[in-house]
Amino acid sequence: MTTLKQIPETDLRPATLDDVEPLAALSHRTILAKYGDVIGLDKVQAYVASGAVPAYYRDRNAFVTVAEIGGEVVGACAVKDATVDLMMVALERHRSGVGSALLADAERKLFAAHPRLSLESFRDNTQANRFYAKHGWTLAEHFHDAEHDIPMVRFVK
Repeated sequence: MTTLKQIPETDLRPATLDDVEPLAALSHRTILAKYGDVIGLDKVQAYVASGAVPAYYRDRNAFVTVAEIGGEVVGACAVKDATVDLMMVALERHRSGVGSALLADAERKLFAAHPRLSLESFRDNTQANRFYAKHGWTLAEHFHDAEHDIPMVRFVK
């Protein structure tokens, strides 16, 4: 007999300024745990220390969608023009459907106004890049972020 894994329902809603702190905390945990191997621990620590994460959520708040499960903030997605600008999911919620729900919501909103979408990812973030490919995104370009000295990729859909 096969047991089906119960996946809690993910609720999506627009971000508010009350979400800045929990989203920044979630992002800091994820960034520190996942991105050291991808872009280098020194860059990760400097980025977290810079205050850029809470500033991003404050400045882009109107363009952020929050994912919640049982009232707990578990992820976020931000859009900008025809771009998925940010995808962030709590580590313990990776591969649970949260990212898929956020991405589908972003695509629906963006395709309503744009015929072609894009997103950028760290070239060496293989987990994220597989996720995007699985969801129908096509790798379009390799490039180098000269400002931060990070190899990147661009996906389109």
